[in-house]
Amino acid sequence: MPTTLPTTLVIRYRAVDRERIGSALVDTPRHLDALTADIAEHGIHTPLRLGFNEHFAILDGNHRIAVALRLGLVEVPVALVREPLTPRPGHAQPMRLEDFALLSPHL
Repeated sequence: MPTTLPTTLVIRYRAVDRERIGSALVDTPRHLDALTADIAEHGIHTPLRLGFNEHFAILDGNHRIAVALRLGLVEVPVALVREPLTPRPGHAQPMRLEDFALLSPHL
């Protein structure tokens, strides 16, 4: 079940900044513009996925978090998932102790 988290917390775990680094899957500038218009009108319907454990976190939703920043959203919907300790994906970001303490009760 999704929860709402501060955008400033979620952004710490993005793999890339889609405003600066494109995507091979989509034309990122055009995609971000269209996604920005859609989210501005309808909100974020598909929660971001934040997988985490005591050591690292992985964010699925780099385009949506980029749009949340564009729109100045203070909070975003997030589905939290407990990740195994191994294997550690190359794009995983180190988990902050204070974030783990905040996120773990939601599982």
